[in-house]
Amino acid sequence: MASRKRKTPLAASTDADRNAIVAPVSKKNKTATAKLAKDAAATAAKNKYSDPGSFTNLEPAKLVFIEWPASEDDDNDNGDDGDPEDEDIPAGSLQYILNELANECYKAVHEALNPPEELKDGCRIINMGEARQRIDEASKPYQEKMEEARKKFVAAGTITEEEAKAVVGQDDQRRKEKRKAKRELQNALNEVQKDMNKAVEEAVKPFQEKIKKIRDAFQEYRELTAEETMAIVPNIEDAANGGKTGEKGDGKNAGEKKDFVAPRVVTDEGYPVTRAGFNKFVEINQEVEKRDPDAHGMYIYNDFAGYGVVEVLENTLAQFNKLIFKKNVSPLEKWAIVEGLSIYLALGNHMALMMNENSEGTGEVFNALGVMFTTALEMLHESCLISLESPLPDNIGVMTLLFLDFMANTASDFDLDWTDDVVRAADGFGVVLEPVEKIKGVDQEMLDELRKRGKKFANWKTAYPKFKKGHPGSSCEYDITQMSKAEKAQYTFGTKEHDARMREMMGEDSDEVSGEDPDSYSDSD
Repeated sequence: MASRKRKTPLAASTDADRNAIVAPVSKKNKTATAKLAKDAAATAAKNKYSDPGSFTNLEPAKLVFIEWPASEDDDNDNGDDGDPEDEDIPAGSLQYILNELANECYKAVHEALNPPEELKDGCRIINMGEARQRIDEASKPYQEKMEEARKKFVAAGTITEEEAKAVVGQDDQRRKEKRKAKRELQNALNEVQKDMNKAVEEAVKPFQEKIKKIRDAFQEYRELTAEETMAIVPNIEDAANGGKTGEKGDGKNAGEKKDFVAPRVVTDEGYPVTRAGFNKFVEINQEVEKRDPDAHGMYIYNDFAGYGVVEVLENTLAQFNKLIFKKNVSPLEKWAIVEGLSIYLALGNHMALMMNENSEGTGEVFNALGVMFTTALEMLHESCLISLESPLPDNIGVMTLLFLDFMANTASDFDLDWTDDVVRAADGFGVVLEPVEKIKGVDQEMLDELRKRGKKFANWKTAYPKFKKGHPGSSCEYDITQMSKAEKAQYTFGTKEHDARMREMMGEDSDEVSGEDPDSYSDSD
């Protein structure tokens, strides 16, 4: 479906004079030049966050376009309750019959491992040998029925004996796990592709710098304008075509062929983010994964992953604090931190974060994130970047909506009382908050209600030092990749060190298992 752009961008200036971008004009005499320098110095002195020189003459912001997550209506829980492959299985076919028998077998095995008379007193222990015997006895009738079904299809001449043996029945649970495995494989491959894209981007930077220097030289010494130099692009094909020039030599072969141009406004398909903001989102994801025992095939203790996410958020706040008042750092570089965080809050899995037992500390982190967001909006306004002329008209508005959605809905148990600060700051600094259908947790009624509350919001210079006393940041305490090899082995499934630690904790041999989890026993043998 073609992208449908908004008629009006989300962001619009409410302070036209302040947010107008005025092109510098050349001065013909020393007096005028001195006055210009004096005015520039005065402007820089007024700015709390970034000098104007830190972001002038920048190229347009590089974009990444993020698609909206599929809703439950569009994709029932990412396909867990449906699979196109399942729809292709005709009723009455051998595969269909074997799948139905596999479902019945699964239920029988579950009942054999968990008879009501044994469960009435709670959890009980059965050894592996007894569990295996129960599985075999419960499975046998269904395995025989499956074999009979295969023989009938072979006898009817619709399938050969070898083909019949190759058809294996799979219960719903196993098919669900298979679909999940496919999705996780796809996600894992996508992450590698993202890393590769990032590596390629880094690799070409030196060559992009060379191109820029050559253009600058022709602009300065050969009387070409900036527009004329930018209009001329390399017109040779890539190495696969032998580096030959285009047949017409007009620069169109390389310069005008683009498979996809990311929209600079929010559409029904997704929303634009800066490349720097997206890279920060990837970095946050990677840091969270470094602190996730599941991602490393480990178990340390229940809340370890949750504490790890809190540590990443604290480190993000510390990074923002380090840059926010550095006047030689571009405001877009500072905004990228907030942008990346907002994307993570919108797309991340927050179960571990929400379930960790230190709810008070987590709430303090959320409070600090709120102050960070309002400070970032003030910083963008000061640099005249909230306007129709901003690098991404819709970006700031949609990031604000995503941030509000997380804090008001996902984090609702924390009773955060400052979400109105974000709305009033957005209003005050010229960000237009227009609800988006895809962000269901923020509607016009909610925004109007928040506007009625409060009169002022916290100041970063006073709020962060207080927060830092209990949340210093810049920490790697929960970074699993920083552990020694010996320490990792104690918590990694399948290692002798882990098995020894578990036997010591349980005070018994490892030949016994709990009989409560039927998924631990497969009927595939």
